[in-house]
Amino acid sequence: MEQNGELAGYLGVDNPPPDKIINIASLLQTLCYFVSLALQHAESQKKLSYLSYHDNSTTFYNRNRYIKGTQKLFNMDTSLGIIYLDVNGLKDVNDQFGHEVGDALLVECARRMKMVFKKADFYRIGGDEFIIIIIIIICQSIKKESFEKRVKELSESFSKKPVCQVAIGTQWTNAVGNINEMIAEADARMYENKKEFYHKHMISRRYRHHSDEMLHLTNIDYLESEIENGHFVVYLQPKILCEDRSCVGAEALIRYCDNAGTLIPPLFFLPLLEGEELVDLIDFFVLDTVCQKIKYWLDKEMKIIPLSINFSIESLRGKSFVERILETCKKYQIPTKYIEIEITERVHDEKNFEIKTVISKLRSAGFIVAIDDFGTEYANLALLSDAEFDILKLDKSLISNVALNPRTKIIMEYISKICHRLGVDMIAEGIESEEQFFTL
Repeated sequence: MEQNGELAGYLGVDNPPPDKIINIASLLQTLCYFVSLALQHAESQKKLSYLSYHDNSTTFYNRNRYIKGTQKLFNMDTSLGIIYLDVNGLKDVNDQFGHEVGDALLVECARRMKMVFKKADFYRIGGDEFIIIIIIIICQSIKKESFEKRVKELSESFSKKPVCQVAIGTQWTNAVGNINEMIAEADARMYENKKEFYHKHMISRRYRHHSDEMLHLTNIDYLESEIENGHFVVYLQPKILCEDRSCVGAEALIRYCDNAGTLIPPLFFLPLLEGEELVDLIDFFVLDTVCQKIKYWLDKEMKIIPLSINFSIESLRGKSFVERILETCKKYQIPTKYIEIEITERVHDEKNFEIKTVISKLRSAGFIVAIDDFGTEYANLALLSDAEFDILKLDKSLISNVALNPRTKIIMEYISKICHRLGVDMIAEGIESEEQFFTL
């Protein structure tokens, strides 16, 4: 018998009756076939069972096993230590060197933890594609002094050889009560350590301008809770037609409402969520909200205007990005022609990402595609020639002095002519005066 091209075993018959020998060969072939199928099925089940409880990159237990494993620890009469560990700056590594290097970094982090805690349960919890990297180590039946010594050793192993930077939070008890409360306390301490790291190491601009309170949003459970509890609010900013000043569309804008009732603009939380690869939760929450609004208009037989949503590069990179949008539209029975997908012009320069393919899929599915923030840093003429899209949105920085600067006015005139020749609509963002309006 063979399995996956290798010898798996033998089937034979001892001392067969002479009158049965002629039929034995076909019988053995049939038996080999069914036994091989059974072995393949057993092997597949074994692999599926392993993958359902293990993270493929680090070989740590995954979130499924974490949920089951921690439930067994409630009210246990044993000493127990928890380490809540988060890898800092993984997004920057992925952006600069690629996901293969990021994956290798995670494997190295896992190796160091296993070196220090040889007898422990290791968990990696979070979504796929490393949306957030959280590893929990539960070490049973050791003394507090030994636990703290190992934690120090673990921390030093990362600081002395800083291939990967981590934030660590710990919690210890001599007798387990509510395990979830212990994990939450370790989580809180980890975030304090994380804040210290980003205050000292400004390795990425995305962490420079947000308050410490926003860091809690990088906890996927906390973020999902804030979304479910209505702390993220979507507003619609109208798009006005120059000819008659009628409303022909609107852009969905996200705001975060904190516990004090303060509305916080996306500048203070979206870069942070992008850094932790959690921003797709916000993007698709906005899409869901927009579809609900259009569904309401359809049910009430009201006038329908297209609503636009700005998607981040992390969402656009998703393997099933277009399919997820289509599923949401199907869920609410929304025609795709009412949804406008905004893509920032900077996406065109992303390495290892073919934006033209995504745009083509979106337009083939009936969505409107807009290039957003055109002219933020420079006008990407290559994007105008490479990608077929429906709308070009001029950044506010081009509009602000169009009424006063003759050069800007000339540039705007030529961009307008290019759009007209390409059959592309043009939108000017941030018009704040009558002079700007009439100039355009």
